[in-house]
Amino acid sequence: MEKSKLKVYLAEDHHVVRKGMQRLLCSFERIGTVKDAANGKELLSMIEADKPDAVILDVEMPVMGGIEAAKIIAEHYPEVKILILTMHNEAIFINKLMDIGIHGFLSKSAEPIELEIALNSVVEKDFYMNDIVTKALKVSKVKSNDESYGKLTNREIEILLLICREMTPGEISERLHISEKTFFNHRSNILVKTHSRSNVGLIRYAILKGYFSLQ
Repeated sequence: MEKSKLKVYLAEDHHVVRKGMQRLLCSFERIGTVKDAANGKELLSMIEADKPDAVILDVEMPVMGGIEAAKIIAEHYPEVKILILTMHNEAIFINKLMDIGIHGFLSKSAEPIELEIALNSVVEKDFYMNDIVTKALKVSKVKSNDESYGKLTNREIEILLLICREMTPGEISERLHISEKTFFNHRSNILVKTHSRSNVGLIRYAILKGYFSLQ
């Protein structure tokens, strides 16, 4: 079955860069609609009028930057996937953004093919795993209040591990012989119990708790 076309919004304050990236996004096979904004405030107005599948955010913008916009999107539009463009790859910075609920990170020097892969990944898997995320996860600090996490059931642990293996909801449902609705119900429970906002947060939890290790 052919995958549906994606609606993607881009927020970048440099006009030439923004328009160049918009043309690039329109060249991707799976992208159906691309809209652009000069800052986070414009982006939020666009989302309020018509929600996209994913947004691409620059971190530093006038009026409203990417971090503030990402916080609002994650809180009010959790179904919208967020991809951050950044020159800052420091683990503390990346982990802070993971806490907000960012689904993936891309260096501004990334190749076009990686942008296309990242967009497909955040939509299909809820996250994009690359060196930026991997390095940040390896130096994550264990939360001090260990008992604040709810206890996962065996089925929830099983699903958590399959998410860590970068399997899509459809692949996990087929593997476990459950419906996708059942998968998403389990995933919602896992998110609540682990205090996570996205699959990136779940992977970090799995690493911190020893369920999964990065090779």
